[in-house]
Amino acid sequence: MKRYANIFFRLLIKTLIYCYYGILSLRDSFKIKKYTNVLVSNDFPGGKIMLLALYEKSTLRNDTKLLIEEAKSQGIFVIGVNTLKLKPENIPAEIFDVYIEKDNYGRDFGSYKAGMKYIFDNKLDVACERMLIINDSVFFSIKGLKEFVYRLFNDQTEVLGATENSQHSHHLGSFCIAVTGNIVRHERFKQYWLNYKLSNVRPLVIKRGEFALSKLLKSLVSTEQQFKSIYNISFIEKKLRQDETFFNNYYYYRREGERAWYNQTITSLFKSDEILNSYFRNFLKGEKSKKHELKMQSFLNSDVSFPSSIYDPDNKEEKEDQKIDYLELIRFLTQENVESNIYLKQLKDRLISLYLDEFTLGSQIHINCLALHHSGLPIIKLDLLFRCVCNISDIIKLRDQLSESQREEFMTLMTSRLCGDRFLVGLDRLAYQHGIL
Repeated sequence: MKRYANIFFRLLIKTLIYCYYGILSLRDSFKIKKYTNVLVSNDFPGGKIMLLALYEKSTLRNDTKLLIEEAKSQGIFVIGVNTLKLKPENIPAEIFDVYIEKDNYGRDFGSYKAGMKYIFDNKLDVACERMLIINDSVFFSIKGLKEFVYRLFNDQTEVLGATENSQHSHHLGSFCIAVTGNIVRHERFKQYWLNYKLSNVRPLVIKRGEFALSKLLKSLVSTEQQFKSIYNISFIEKKLRQDETFFNNYYYYRREGERAWYNQTITSLFKSDEILNSYFRNFLKGEKSKKHELKMQSFLNSDVSFPSSIYDPDNKEEKEDQKIDYLELIRFLTQENVESNIYLKQLKDRLISLYLDEFTLGSQIHINCLALHHSGLPIIKLDLLFRCVCNISDIIKLRDQLSESQREEFMTLMTSRLCGDRFLVGLDRLAYQHGIL
């Protein structure tokens, strides 16, 4: 009975908080002065379009400039929609083909809608070959950026995202989706954007935006294979099987995390899985046997009498065998050559299956941030700390993967919002815990 009462109480709290923030969003829809100022507008010669939703004040971030400059170098027509304002002298007209500033209402999908309205009103869709919808809720790493932009605009897949998300419903991350010109011109795609209802309430934006957009795009592609992401489960499995160094060191690319989407430690993973545990114990026995032989040889070559413990080398370590030492485990993962030992194939298969289970939990760009950036994905979500997905140790590992020129800016952006479950207070904390902030 107490359990049901707790469930009812949590539901009631969530409903009240949802209503409260819904009212605030409704108030903002009337209170915030609506404007859409087109500050840069060049003619579209036809070809490929990048629609970039921005939330940047006074001046563009350096990593955002890198993205735009890379797109321009590849002949992409760049449309930027900013919900904050740049200083007039900081508007880089040479890299923006269209630059729009609008009111800060509707989150990223509000900017997408404003950009799509410009595209439809000016008939840019007629000559559009392919379009990328992307926003600056991610950090753009210089490593792999050129290849990433090229792939998004030159892949023949009708709908291509960066990563997927299986939480609540399977969809592509709306922070980065490329579509063909035929989809841009489809009447249902156009009507979706014209009819999209703006809101500042995060769950509504996710439902009306991210979920609904993926559902629509799935219905518009010619086959199921034409709706996919670049860095999906097939990609990571192939890399784990073909890249021995990546597989042997994958323990390093697993998040430690905070409170959300918490990973087991690598030692806990081995301790709780019967197959992994058996392989590791067998490895330890072999190591102890080698040490014992070395000790025996040492005593045989000396005049010292044998200590009684040498006849039973496992005697004192029997209780210790129940523990898994981190350094011993890492030595096992990096020393055991799976490719040269057919008996370790089952170990590799088992580890890969567990790694893939982790890979598909929730938002893949969040929970696999270290492995994906290492593997070539040049975008990193800026809310990794705020969502409590990563801890500082994870962020430092990510920072160390970056080009040295980007590390300081990355750390500044990442640490500007710390774990909401620990640092928010009062109503904001409750709203965060119920997914409303």
